[in-house]
Amino acid sequence: MESGLTSVELFAGGGGMALGTRAAGFEHLALVEWNKNAAAILRHNAEKDPALWPARAVHEQDVREWLDSTDLKAGDVDLVAGGPPCQPFSLGGVHAGDMDQRNMFPAAIETVRRLRPSFVLFENVPGLTRPSFSPYFSYIKHQLEKPTIRAKEDELWTDHHGRVQKSNPTSLRYVVHQHLVEAADYGLPQNRRRVILVGIRSDVPGATKWAVPAETHSRDALLYDQWVTGDYWAEHGLAMPTVPEGIESRLVQLKEDGRPSLERWQTIRDCIKGLPEPVDRRASPGFSNHEGIPGARAYPKHSGSPFDWPAKTIKAGVHGVSGGEAMIRFDDGSLRYFTVREAARMQGFSDDYEFPVARSRAMGAIGNAVATPVAERLTRMFAALLEAGPET
Repeated sequence: MESGLTSVELFAGGGGMALGTRAAGFEHLALVEWNKNAAAILRHNAEKDPALWPARAVHEQDVREWLDSTDLKAGDVDLVAGGPPCQPFSLGGVHAGDMDQRNMFPAAIETVRRLRPSFVLFENVPGLTRPSFSPYFSYIKHQLEKPTIRAKEDELWTDHHGRVQKSNPTSLRYVVHQHLVEAADYGLPQNRRRVILVGIRSDVPGATKWAVPAETHSRDALLYDQWVTGDYWAEHGLAMPTVPEGIESRLVQLKEDGRPSLERWQTIRDCIKGLPEPVDRRASPGFSNHEGIPGARAYPKHSGSPFDWPAKTIKAGVHGVSGGEAMIRFDDGSLRYFTVREAARMQGFSDDYEFPVARSRAMGAIGNAVATPVAERLTRMFAALLEAGPET
């Protein structure tokens, strides 16, 4: 696991990305998270397993405050990673140095400017690429490419964007790669589409070679195993149900083509296999954070996630994971809430990673997390790129 590479995690949340980058061999020099419950999760697991990261590396503070106080300097850090919050705001008349305080991309770019890491990994929701926001997203990418071009005091972001585009700095530049990633395609039992921005410092050998990792799982493979061979049901000790309506033509094509070469998408049933059936308001011996919650019900646009399909995107609502994405819908139409442990599994957290906070806060941290296996796959590629050597 050890690669000798170091990282700083911004907006670390409950630790999803940090666990992925740690599994890829990065040693965390700092995990910065202002939310006290998320920071408590990070510290608790560090104390429980010091091999993850030192408890002292968890900084419960605003990224901007941490950046002004840290002793880390350029050359100390190989990777800056995180999911910068970027709340909606009006594009008209917004100043580059005085944006909505909920938009943390300026702080993320400033961290890159000061620490000059070899690699940058930012993750966010697909909404960043919607037409109304794409001009500002383009501005973010160009800033990451040329982070030394600072905004002037009271400069409009549009004016700063124009200067960045025209500039040709030689001191610090990044090759930026943008991708839309579906977590289910990498084995996560959840449909979760996210935009990733990868920045590789231009002097790193092979900076332009980096490519998003190849997908390992597919929807068609799941359909094939469920409805062509029935292997999926047999593996779970079940008789093959009636084929659902609407997929007949796709099944005909799959029968003709044969089984796809990739592994099948993982389902909720796959994910929670081995966990005891939760009991309402009672802890499950041998499994932390696995307590049933009564009262699950459907309402418009919130009907739960089918048991034999990847879960809908797990989101962090105001009081934790929002209702429709936090329920299993069984074949008989009945519903029940995910336990914290089940939701954690769906984000790639291992069973020994604990959430020692109130359920709503734990679910919020899980919903906000970067999927651990996706973060690991992406950042393993950084070490591989270094090992590949210079471009020819």
